[in-house]
Amino acid sequence: MTRPLRKLPRGQLYFDPAGVLADTARHLAPTGDAGVVVRRFERAFAAQLGATAAVALPHARVALHYLLRALALPAGSEVAMTPVTIPDVVSVVLLAGLRPVFVDLAPRTCNIDCDDLARKITPRTRALLLTHLCGLPSEMERVLAIARRHDLEVLEDCSQVPGTRHRGRALGRFGRAGFLSLTPLKPVSTFHGGMTVTDDRALERELRRLDAAAPPPLPPPALLRLLLRDNVLHAATCPTWFSRVTWHGVRAGEALRPEVVREFQRGNLLNRPARRHRVTRRDALPAAMYARYSDLQAATGLRGLRTLDEGNRRRRELSLRLLDRLRAAGVPGLVRLTADADDCTFWRFPLWVDDPAQLEPLRRHLRARGIDTSSTNLVCCSREEAFGEFRADTPEARRYVDEMIFLPMHPSLTTDDVDRVARAVAEFSARAPAGAPAAPRRRSSP
Repeated sequence: MTRPLRKLPRGQLYFDPAGVLADTARHLAPTGDAGVVVRRFERAFAAQLGATAAVALPHARVALHYLLRALALPAGSEVAMTPVTIPDVVSVVLLAGLRPVFVDLAPRTCNIDCDDLARKITPRTRALLLTHLCGLPSEMERVLAIARRHDLEVLEDCSQVPGTRHRGRALGRFGRAGFLSLTPLKPVSTFHGGMTVTDDRALERELRRLDAAAPPPLPPPALLRLLLRDNVLHAATCPTWFSRVTWHGVRAGEALRPEVVREFQRGNLLNRPARRHRVTRRDALPAAMYARYSDLQAATGLRGLRTLDEGNRRRRELSLRLLDRLRAAGVPGLVRLTADADDCTFWRFPLWVDDPAQLEPLRRHLRARGIDTSSTNLVCCSREEAFGEFRADTPEARRYVDEMIFLPMHPSLTTDDVDRVARAVAEFSARAPAGAPAAPRRRSSP
């Protein structure tokens, strides 16, 4: 009797449950030396990225808020940024008294279109918020040349590229500062939280001054709720448990209430009902989001930091294997790498379709073969009503949201798993579903 193939989850939580429980027993209760582990984590993070300093902050969006306050740009200054992000990032720019100017993505690169960036800079542009997506570095030489020409401050959103390097230098260290998210699906996870890295000591001091006035860390019951949530998610994405239980739950959920599954993926189910199933603009971030980083989170982060480089190496190896096999099979819609392949860590593996009608048939085809996929949990803010006054035509950003799926990519996959994904995608591509074009509309090479 043939043994059924294991199901491949779309993602993975990277933390070690046993280690986190041990850290919880040691660090949950406040002590007289609170903050010692946080400082140790900051030093370790800075050392791993080769940065002068790192400052742990409660959320990546709070890190951005503090950075914009520290830069003290003139009110009404423009911030050039890509629209593919979480809505709170745009809200933070507005809360700082600045104006977002949406710049498109370059076709199938996941990152900013330098030509569109150059076109959209005006005398009012003071900063560039550069977001590196999917573990792929942006075109840093071109970006920095444009920024120097126009005297722009550069901030890097490195939430999807922790530890990723470009020509030997960690992303986050090319501009004035970089910030990262440390939420559950990230390679370094600390329940929630963010980290800012910089080589500017004056900026570090200002960030610490702002954080010192923030509320104390979350109380133990709140941290325990986050611990419980992440342990449940870790179990749900463990390959063995995923095959036996989670797979069937996700399939049923997507069949009966697909909008609930999407909101769960976006982290919105715990929000107030008014903020679910829609993009909203905030008038202020909740006070609880500013609660200072805790020693328990830092202890968890130190564990994740020790496996960061190996996880990045493993995803790179698996992703390049998958990319090679899809290229050899002539699959359209492949990502274009604008940086050296050895600099790409592939936090996600994107695949575009050229006819949106093919997207759901492709997902069904892969599901029938035990392969879980997802769309992005980010939105194209340049077309959202919440930010209507800043609306812009960004067709590639729209395609990233509407015409792309993520294939499974995480260190728990094997090379056989990757080859299986490649065969399944190639089979779908070769069959060209009825009514869909057999070749891509856009002829750019993969």
